[in-house]
Amino acid sequence: MATIKVNCRFCNQTTPVRKHGTGTAGFQRFRCLDCKRSFQLDYAYEAWKVGVKEKIVDMAMNSSGVRDTGRVLKVGYNTVLRTFKKLSPRQITTIPFDVANIKLICEVDEQWSFVRNKKNQRWLWYAWEPRYKRVIAHAFGKRDTETFNELQRLLSTFTIPFYCTDNYSVYSANLPKEKHIIGKIYTQRIERTNLTLRTRLKRLVRKTIGFSKSEEMHDKVIGTFIEREYYL
Repeated sequence: MATIKVNCRFCNQTTPVRKHGTGTAGFQRFRCLDCKRSFQLDYAYEAWKVGVKEKIVDMAMNSSGVRDTGRVLKVGYNTVLRTFKKLSPRQITTIPFDVANIKLICEVDEQWSFVRNKKNQRWLWYAWEPRYKRVIAHAFGKRDTETFNELQRLLSTFTIPFYCTDNYSVYSANLPKEKHIIGKIYTQRIERTNLTLRTRLKRLVRKTIGFSKSEEMHDKVIGTFIEREYYL
């Protein structure tokens, strides 16, 4: 008699897994005696299948809207939204211990977007390290001193001898002159990163119908992209 070993979806054990009746759609259910959790190998609804939630996030990171994702993966609109709400991206990178004391040069810029309508502007502020070629911190808010101060608070853990920015007045008013370098020629790499963000994230495209309806969703999707692509 042939037997098939079933791995628990949660603890990956095979020995304590037992049959546990059938689900409402008629598929066999299993129960793990070790972690005390039940699961199925086959589901009628696509969102329950292994890897679907990861695909939802992957599509958002490649300029797909919520309804685009639902149609392609054959899942509900609310399933996509619930997946995004569970995201919890970091706002700052992790520097390895061997380079923790290295002085960083930061290019700082802000990027425009909106939530619900264009009157409700939502700005992404972030710092780019040209030698390591990655974002090291980011913050969301208005285009004002308060949001920039939030970004500075995140950057306070690093040793930064120079800040390279454009001539926006908020930078000049809050950065010491001896550490502040002004000019578009010094922010070319972060401007190129702005283009990458607008290409990969539908919520950042200037003329789009793929905008966010809540600041929570807006910040989590963009923050997750930055964390996945640039944070270690």
